[in-house]
Amino acid sequence: MLTIDRRGVMLGTAAAAALGAVQGAIGPAAAKTFQAPFAPLAGPRVRVLFVNDLSGDVDGLFAAVHQILSPSAELRGIVGTSTGRPDETAERSAELAREILALMDRRGYCPVHAGAAARMSDGRKPVPSAGTQAIIDEALREDTDLPLYVAVGGGLTEVASAVLLEPRIAGRFTLAWIGGDALPLRGTSETNFNIDPLAARYLFNETAVRIWQVTREAYKTCVVSATSLQAHVGRYGRIGPWLMERLFDVTRKYGGRFNTGETWNLGDNPLVLLTALTGWVPSHVQPPLRYEMTDSSRFDDVSGPSIEADGTVMPGSGERAIRVYRSIDTRLLFDDFFAKMQVNFAD
Repeated sequence: MLTIDRRGVMLGTAAAAALGAVQGAIGPAAAKTFQAPFAPLAGPRVRVLFVNDLSGDVDGLFAAVHQILSPSAELRGIVGTSTGRPDETAERSAELAREILALMDRRGYCPVHAGAAARMSDGRKPVPSAGTQAIIDEALREDTDLPLYVAVGGGLTEVASAVLLEPRIAGRFTLAWIGGDALPLRGTSETNFNIDPLAARYLFNETAVRIWQVTREAYKTCVVSATSLQAHVGRYGRIGPWLMERLFDVTRKYGGRFNTGETWNLGDNPLVLLTALTGWVPSHVQPPLRYEMTDSSRFDDVSGPSIEADGTVMPGSGERAIRVYRSIDTRLLFDDFFAKMQVNFAD
């Protein structure tokens, strides 16, 4: 005798009986538990400081929501930064971070700090800010073994300033950065590099900071359609429609200059992939265990490249390695984001 289950799968008599026993053992209480947002039973595996120019390109807003919804990474704070353009200030970015947390019913979930008011004017002169101090304070903590990632989707002013102000932290965190270009390239107009070239050059050329770089070549592949965002983001909670409204603000802004069409690049979301959506098995056998394999995204560990004043990326030499991502697993990235929106905010 054959039985067809609710998925349309044909089952033999024994298999059908076993399935029924399992379903009965689960019960309504357990089923309800599995419908709640997923959280790792062992808790988070890393700490993250999310640093982004939220008042700039709209992709930072989507990435911030995704990071907040990712329980494998303990979000220790959001640092709002500036692009250097009018109205795209660090204070405005911090305001948007607080607005996001409120719309997600996460007030008080993590601290929000404003970053530097201006970029570095000298490669050796830090720009103090609340955001810079937050990086220093978190990196100097001695009460946790969770590795720290400073995830940056904009300029590097705050990170470079933190290392200049407190050199001891250079070996106490991993910088995950959306920005810059990969070898070989002469000159760059990449947006995040150009926000503060001196900060980027200092971190790449003169420090021992561990860097994971998602270059323009990689983050430009994080393309989604407006219809996909409408279906998988815009329908959920208060934050979904708010994100879509911010996205269409871009259409209104540029509508008189060119037709924006129906695709969008969410190039800051790989920060979540690198910090929260990493492999199941630890990368190192001996403590401290680190979970930092991103097997489905491709990268090269290259001898630390240096960056010239005009943005030229030069081959490096020596033992210091920088991880440079050349591809991003966009299926995992966006499947996870869309699923988290539905699970957390569906009625």
